[in-house]
Amino acid sequence: MAKVEQFKFSAYETGITKPAVGTKYTLNGIDNENFRKYKDSYDDSPTNAFIIKTIVNYVVGNGLVDTKGFLKPHDYISKADLRLICHDFKLHGSAFPQIINTLGKPIKIKHTPALRVGLNIDIDPKSRNYMEVDGYWYCWDYTNKFQFAPKFIPKFEKEESGEVYQIQHIKQLSSEPYFPFPDWFSGLKAAKIESALIDDAVNHVMRGFQGKTVININGGSMMTDTEKLEIKAEIKASYTGTNNSDGLIMSVNDGVEDAIIVDTIEPRGRNDQFVTYDETSEIKLMAAHGAMNILFQRPGSSGFSNNAEEIATATDSLYLGVINPMREIILDYLNEIFHKINPDCEIDFVNFGQEKAIVTTT
Repeated sequence: MAKVEQFKFSAYETGITKPAVGTKYTLNGIDNENFRKYKDSYDDSPTNAFIIKTIVNYVVGNGLVDTKGFLKPHDYISKADLRLICHDFKLHGSAFPQIINTLGKPIKIKHTPALRVGLNIDIDPKSRNYMEVDGYWYCWDYTNKFQFAPKFIPKFEKEESGEVYQIQHIKQLSSEPYFPFPDWFSGLKAAKIESALIDDAVNHVMRGFQGKTVININGGSMMTDTEKLEIKAEIKASYTGTNNSDGLIMSVNDGVEDAIIVDTIEPRGRNDQFVTYDETSEIKLMAAHGAMNILFQRPGSSGFSNNAEEIATATDSLYLGVINPMREIILDYLNEIFHKINPDCEIDFVNFGQEKAIVTTT
């Protein structure tokens, strides 16, 4: 009787790991590796980076204003720090502004990179704050905690506090209790595909536009191991790399049976597959970010329209579906800080000047 084996297939895993609660520093994966994976998907995927930078630019606009006129927000937070906070929030789903206080009132709000922040969670079952975050740990590099010892920084509280330094956690809406996923999380796989396609293209160029190559050298039984290694190194140096793509290889053999045989294995439909997956990853990333196609098409794409009415409608949709919800979350947290400076102020973002003419007031 034939033996039947059962294989269990599962969905593709993104590699995102759960935080290890109970350790001294609760991090977003081992040494904050999840934050690093989001950053890698930004660094290695041009489409993902372009969409994130563009959306952050829309969110920040011309900066902050107090609509009640009691204070000037940028006396307390620079536009650079504001942009970095919004960038972290969009990229990581988390941002960690640091509040510097004097006499119980904030005097500066600074950006703290998400990669350098860990949570301090109260794991005492008898505590009224059981399993809640009651502080943060700052470390320059969590992969090297012995050289850069983490430093505890208290959690920002709306009530009066004598702490000089505090950290606030601005979190994306999520069911994850400690480290929420970014709103484009479903596009993480698409960013990896685009990154892999670029790596493949680079390798293809560096191989001199050749497919996978097998070089057979006959007469190996008569060679020592050292001679084999020397020949392999010499042929590899002569055959690989863009500098050798059109080079001439001369082989002197004792006979036909000793000639070098070169076999090239070229995947079928390579170019068509590359274009298909490249376009698919771009479309999926735009969908994950809620990015309007007309606003985020790459330069030179076919079908781009200069119709002002279409662009205005798309910009309206972007503000209603992406920009304004993102601003609302960030402002809820920032206003907690600014209300400690002046309880009557009301902080809001200011649109770019050109958006005033095309974005519908709602």
